[in-house]
Amino acid sequence: MIDKPTSHPPAAAPSDTPDIVVAALYKFAPLPSFEVHREPLQAACEAEGVMGTLLLAAEGINGTIAGSRAGIDAVLAKIRQIPGLSEVDWKESYSSRMPFKRMRVRLKREIVTMGVEGIDPNRTVGTYVAPEDWNQLISEPDVVLIDTRNDYEVSIGTFEGAVNPETQTFREFPGWVNDALTKDDKPKVAMFCTGGIRCEKASALLKDMGFEDVYHLKGGILKYLEQVPPEQSRWNGECFVFDERVSVGHGLEPGPYQLCSICREPFLSREGSGGYAKSPCPTCEQVADARKKKKAAERQRQIDLAKARGQKHMGVRQDAGQGARQGVGKHAGKTATTALKSR
Repeated sequence: MIDKPTSHPPAAAPSDTPDIVVAALYKFAPLPSFEVHREPLQAACEAEGVMGTLLLAAEGINGTIAGSRAGIDAVLAKIRQIPGLSEVDWKESYSSRMPFKRMRVRLKREIVTMGVEGIDPNRTVGTYVAPEDWNQLISEPDVVLIDTRNDYEVSIGTFEGAVNPETQTFREFPGWVNDALTKDDKPKVAMFCTGGIRCEKASALLKDMGFEDVYHLKGGILKYLEQVPPEQSRWNGECFVFDERVSVGHGLEPGPYQLCSICREPFLSREGSGGYAKSPCPTCEQVADARKKKKAAERQRQIDLAKARGQKHMGVRQDAGQGARQGVGKHAGKTATTALKSR
């Protein structure tokens, strides 16, 4: 186990690896004048051909960006020049195609939205556990293992024995903790999320609530899938990611999931992997009305036409994901937040 996070130098891609580098990054650090960094970062990304989303707030930076090796290195260097962000933490994977459609640097109240005032991972945080030590920790009988991600993410993969809080947004997590974990003696807790950022805030919350033994997976699921061999893995399924790859597995290889063209949630598709499926998921195929199916088909037609012209289809906001995804059928009444709001 280690006591604090460290930043990782970019690993060189193997010679046969696709040349698009995808960097998921975050850093909790006081940024009292965070607004002044938006335009310089936007300009730097555009100059380097880097796409994705970066969020800036008084508590730090969060985002996922993609581009060439040189472009990602240049943008990371620009970020590290900002006071407080010299040790920004990032994880890299690779893609055969650009997984984002635009670049946006956004100003936010929080870089990951929990909605609880006073929670500060710069002041209080749990114990970081390296991926190679994670299996041993979660095998201990007195540990309560908690998946801090949203329900639609958990549905395609999680760790053996993990508790699913069944949240639709990270804002619901504090209420779940209060209802589920504080009735008896506060247990020893191990938490995990996609890249580590939600766990930073979740562990700060639990520490403020009086939990003494709070642990979380350093680098999140992505670092675990990158470093832990499949034969030693306690992970089942795929890891949902917030770009057009949709999911990744061990070795961070793109998985078999696509997003439903109607409910916008992941499902196993026969059409391939990544992006929006041309056909709805089985549930939506059964329950969606003709109008919704027609609308989804037209959206896909526009995407295909844009690709044929070598253009970017701007109607699909997979990279920004700021609008709610309204569910039907099995997702009725649910709203799934997307992209960087909940990594």
